[in-house]
Amino acid sequence: MAEEEKPGGPDAAAKPKAAGKGKGKGNGKKKGLGKGFVWGIVLLFVLPATGLLGWYAYQVLGHVAQDSQAALDRKAKELAAKANKFAKRAAKEGFKVSDFDACAQIKEQYRIPAGIVYTEFTQRQLVGLSKFASDEEVTERCIQFAKAVAYMERMSHHARHVYVCQKAQFNADKSGRYFLTSDANGKGVIEHLGGAQKLHPIPAGQAILLRGWQIFNQGDGCIIVGMSKSGTFSFRGGVTIIE
Repeated sequence: MAEEEKPGGPDAAAKPKAAGKGKGKGNGKKKGLGKGFVWGIVLLFVLPATGLLGWYAYQVLGHVAQDSQAALDRKAKELAAKANKFAKRAAKEGFKVSDFDACAQIKEQYRIPAGIVYTEFTQRQLVGLSKFASDEEVTERCIQFAKAVAYMERMSHHARHVYVCQKAQFNADKSGRYFLTSDANGKGVIEHLGGAQKLHPIPAGQAILLRGWQIFNQGDGCIIVGMSKSGTFSFRGGVTIIE
């Protein structure tokens, strides 16, 4: 006889498991912050803070701009006062500010050979000072120059004037065979012509005319030369560093 199949046998449908709490991650999604809440934070805190930073930056930059302009105004007033004071000194002591400027800008009068680097030290040496001379010493030196030019102009007019100190030469003709240098001992001017040299004594503080060139002796190893022959403006000569 065939055996009767018992209920709950292997072919019976498996009973469904009771739903229970799992040990792992939850099956449902966790709810995040709503958009309204986020925008509320932005409106309450972020935007006001950004506006405050912008206002602060505007205030700071505004003050900086005002301070900078005030500093520029003060500097302009200081320079104007100095220029006015200097002009009064020039009028009182009898020299021209333009002659002072020619000394201060002596580089414009010189031919700088290739290989020589022109620096502020070079400028000091060209006016007969130590390369370590102060700005005040340079100023006083150029005032001496301007006063000497005023004296020279009473003797003979020249278009320009220039210091010729040690390690410099005044080229008195276009061929380069005739040039002038200053005597290192302050005795006057040395004339170089075709390889020959001749010292022309000049008392310190006085000037002479030499072949139409006007030469003033500073008395300290420097001379001042007029940059054109007296009455002749076709050739002005030129100065070269021979260092």
